[in-house]
Amino acid sequence: MSTSPTIAGIYPPVPTFFDEDENLDLTTLREHLKRLKAAGIANIVALGSNGEAVHLDPDERRQVIATVREAMGAEAQVLAGVGDNSTRATLALCRLAAEAGADVALVLPPHHYRPRMDGFALRAHYLAVADGSALPVMIYNMPANAAGIDLDAETVIALSAHPNIIGLKDSSGNVTKMAQVVAEARESFVVLAGSAGFLLPALAVGARGAIAALANIAPHECLRLVDLWQAGELEEARALQARLIPVNAAVTSGYGVAGLKAALEFVAHYGGAPRRPLPPLNKSERWRLRDLLAEADLLHALRPAQ
Repeated sequence: MSTSPTIAGIYPPVPTFFDEDENLDLTTLREHLKRLKAAGIANIVALGSNGEAVHLDPDERRQVIATVREAMGAEAQVLAGVGDNSTRATLALCRLAAEAGADVALVLPPHHYRPRMDGFALRAHYLAVADGSALPVMIYNMPANAAGIDLDAETVIALSAHPNIIGLKDSSGNVTKMAQVVAEARESFVVLAGSAGFLLPALAVGARGAIAALANIAPHECLRLVDLWQAGELEEARALQARLIPVNAAVTSGYGVAGLKAALEFVAHYGGAPRRPLPPLNKSERWRLRDLLAEADLLHALRPAQ
């Protein structure tokens, strides 16, 4: 087990880029990371839901994590998605992530056999992973990508007692549950919002930041929202939060990975298509997304790296 890192701030879950033949495009990944660093982003999530980890083989996963580590530097925190549908496979991905340079394992619940994944089974899974992982474990609660499994507060609080389970990324949007976890989990346990769409409410109940897809295209704005909250500038923070909500919805629950990549094409002139069978946006979806970016004043949000 590793020493627990200090988790706080904004963590973009970066896309995995592909060329026209659907091979890894690590050059574009490096360019994207360079731009994020120039915008003030210090820490990254590799192979989250936006990273299309389910479309990658183990060697490709290793290459992506290693590229993120190299590009971000030794001082950065690299969180890596390692969730799989068996405990054994999840532990193997934890080992792979550690070998490739990740600092934290981000673990989505197993969900293929959804009817049998009750609280007992999920607790047993997370405890076994935490016992066997060389990396600290962060629970990743995202019902939309886990067949509807939504970890309840009691389960998360119980798991927080394990010294190698260091936090929760919660994408459910249930701020009441987040507040309960913050209040009742062990003191060092960290809660991160799983979306910029509810970042301000999450900060208000004790979250320490967010793993936010929107930070890939609007890093300055996501960082600014945290700064405004910390400075007590609540009116400006509320206005910024409201401005970000429509476009955030488009690149998360609305259009998903394909929407995030299309948005990057508009703001940074790279992005590309997801791996099949996930389709790219159609023409009308792309123009609707462009309108949302324009309305949020984000068409030039990701300035070129110097």
